[in-house]
Parts: sequence; C-alpha cells; structure tokens
Amino acid sequence: MVKKNICVFCGASSGSSPDFITLAEKIGKMIGENNFNLIYGAGSTGLMGACAKSAQQSGAKVFGVMPNFLARVEKPLDGINTRFTTTMRSRKAIMYKKAFVFIILPGGIGTLDECVEVLTLIQLKQIKEKKIIIFNYKNYWNLLIKLLEKMKKEKFMNDNFYSDLIELNDLNKLKTLLKSFWKFCLIVYTLFYNYLNCKGW
Repeated sequence: MVKKNICVFCGASSGSSPDFITLAEKIGKMIGENNFNLIYGAGSTGLMGACAKSAQQSGAKVFGVMPNFLARVEKPLDGINTRFTTTMRSRKAIMYKKAFVFIILPGGIGTLDECVEVLTLIQLKQIKEKKIIIFNYKNYWNLLIKLLEKMKKEKFMNDNFYSDLIELNDLNKLKTLLKSFWKFCLIVYTLFYNYLNCKGW
C-alpha cells in the first residue's frame, strides 16, 4: 500500500524556546511511526529541519519542495527527495496537490501565509476532502483561531468552513487522529483491491 503524504508547515527558525524544536521532532516521529510520509518545504534548519529529520529516522520518506532562489540562501536538508521550483507559488501548488493532510505548527509569516492559503483554497473548493490541523501549541495560534471565529460570527465565512479545520493542542489526540486517518486509507485500499480482483484485473 502506498503511504499517504502529510504536509507540515512550520518555521525555518527554532523559535524562542527549545520546546518548539522538541514539538517538531515529536510530530515528525509520529508521522513516521503511523505509516505516513512527509512533504514539506525542504529546509534543514529550525522546526522544519527537526520535523523532517525525525520523520525520516522514524521510517517516513521525506519529500522537500524548494524554489531555486531560496536554495541559494537556505540550505536544503541532505538525504531527502528534493524538488526545486521556479517560484514560491509553484512550490506551494506541489505540496497542496501531493498532501493528504496538512499540519500547521508554530512558524512565522511564511507559515501563516501557507495556512491561510490552504484555508482559502478549501473554502473555494480547490482543495477537496483534505483536513487541515492547526496544532495550537501553548496557544501559539490563539489569535488566528479567534480571528477565524470572528469572521464566522460576522458572516464573512461560511458556517461549514470548520468541517475541514481541526484545532488541536494535545499530542495524544493528534496521534489518535492520525491513526484514524491511516485506518481509513487501509479500508479504502482494501475495498479497491477487492474490487479489482472481482473484475479480474
């Protein structure tokens, strides 16, 4: 069975506390141990590098996507499958297409941009049947969550917007959720495999 890709958006910096790096490492390990692969921005530093290294060490294949201009100032991680693009837009488009689920960890303006763009594309139905998980570690994304709630309250956002948005701040709950995603993939794969056998393919 082909493993699904989880896309992680997070900071290329380490943040103000070593706890952020520890979080990224735990998420990466969780991805690998639950039979998923990782797709991310290919960086070797900060939360990005920590998550990718941990995922790879835990059995995940790691796919990085980075624009050429950024590779000249930000070293890509060694030992992963890296694809280089001409623009930031094409970089994000590849990650959006190949991801099964999106996880948002603490990060800066780039992470915020990626998160909001995914939310926008989900609302416009350009990204379909894909969940986005905002991992609100130590209430990092509280202001964003409150802003989204304000938009909904003031009728600038559809009521069904939250059907694909999941806010979590508990690693055990995230682990349970990832396991449920894996079981769903396994059921779909088994049904499809049995269908092909019935058809004699």
